[in-house]
Amino acid sequence: MEIRVGSRVTRPGPGKFPVKLPGSMPALGGPSVTRIITLEEVENSDTGEPEYGSMNGRKFDDPRGVQEQPRVGTTEDWLLVNLTEDTHPIHVHLIQFQVVDRTPFDADGYAAALSAARAGDPDAPNPDPTPYLTGRATAPDPNERGWKDTVRTNPGQVTRIRMRWDLPSGVTGSQRYVYHCHILEHEDNSMMRPMQLLA
Repeated sequence: MEIRVGSRVTRPGPGKFPVKLPGSMPALGGPSVTRIITLEEVENSDTGEPEYGSMNGRKFDDPRGVQEQPRVGTTEDWLLVNLTEDTHPIHVHLIQFQVVDRTPFDADGYAAALSAARAGDPDAPNPDPTPYLTGRATAPDPNERGWKDTVRTNPGQVTRIRMRWDLPSGVTGSQRYVYHCHILEHEDNSMMRPMQLLA
């Protein structure tokens, strides 16, 4: 594409640009369900380098199946607990969500509790991160205060997002989608999980 800018203005522009765009984010209300999603890496025992990533300690094709099964019409909070040393842009298919806040936490303490829970039961639910929080929640950045489909999850932070589940117009019945890290090497290396939206 080639764009040529002329030297004459044929139509005057706006007198001034607004400081704030009109409209506001609708309040989704409180969540009916809160899910705790852990972002993890498994290290190679020989090199100490990350071998693959996972969500909730599971690869994409884990034979235990789908964990996240939201129901149409519900509002959910997802607490994205980043136990890795990387920032992961997490993308949720199908819907847009609101970034609520980010809170620092004791990743080592939480990882130890998670490991202990899984040692007793590989299918144990992820522990509540609340006892491991080490600071106050901070509001999303100004550029994150609109509808999002991808959120930056920083290491050592719990990132909370809120979403209201709905199906596209004309779609009925339960539908399967995915959520994943949007770094190609990560999503291709098991940092992706299926989810089932129940009608």
